[in-house]
Amino acid sequence: MTARRILASGAAALLVLIVLAIATHHDASKKGASTTVPPPTKPGVVRVHVAAGNVTLDGSVPTSEEKKAIESAAATRFGGGNVVSRLTVLASADSVAWLETAIEALPRKGSGFGKIDVTSTKKTLTVSGKVPTAAAGNALLAAVNSASGRTAKDRLQIIGEGAGGTLQASIDAAVNGRSVAFETGSAAITKAGQAVLKSLLKPLVAAGTQRVVVGGYTDNVGDAKANLKLSLARANSVVVWLKKHGVPASRLIAKGYGEAKPIAPNKTDAGRRKNRRIEFTVLSG
Repeated sequence: MTARRILASGAAALLVLIVLAIATHHDASKKGASTTVPPPTKPGVVRVHVAAGNVTLDGSVPTSEEKKAIESAAATRFGGGNVVSRLTVLASADSVAWLETAIEALPRKGSGFGKIDVTSTKKTLTVSGKVPTAAAGNALLAAVNSASGRTAKDRLQIIGEGAGGTLQASIDAAVNGRSVAFETGSAAITKAGQAVLKSLLKPLVAAGTQRVVVGGYTDNVGDAKANLKLSLARANSVVVWLKKHGVPASRLIAKGYGEAKPIAPNKTDAGRRKNRRIEFTVLSG
């Protein structure tokens, strides 16, 4: 083989390698994109997909006004640059106007959640994905149920509790959806609230060294700074009560969150009652 032919063969081989490299990079880029933006939904399915601070809206809604309202709520919650909307207008589609409210409760980036999907059809409503604690998952389900007026199927997986998962389940079972109630505008625990705390004593005392965050929350009525202060005072009241009844002080951490992380719309009395709450969250361990 002549030198010219050898050079020609080498150049051809190099060209093939370059083409393959470009094609491989292109395919890899496509795969990477698909993990962020999921494939479109089937007809009759509306989905909100949240991943790492980005949200994708899919499906059909009956009016352009409803479409704009849902897109605006998503942009307010996550930032306009983090929203991909594939919503279409179809007059025969079922209304999902409630998504405008439900989106307010979906997790932002850095909250400890994995990917979350809220999927609605005419017959079913499903909330799926990964949540940091059972309490966080229950709060998300409650918010979606309250906004939609339906009962969502729970397809959530707890990923952040570690060894605390058993204790968290025991706490959630003991509370059983009840609220720790306080006197109006006060950190004084009512008799009904104390009854809820009594049910927690057995799992908390028996839980060894695992630590529990006692988180206080309020509705959005009044001054935000005052609400933050009140939420912490109520969390401290619960901690003091539990300590007096045998739960080691080193196991309890009081935190106040004020108006943050509502689990229901603050537009109604029922929603505000749900947001005035105490949450017990077991730290990973």
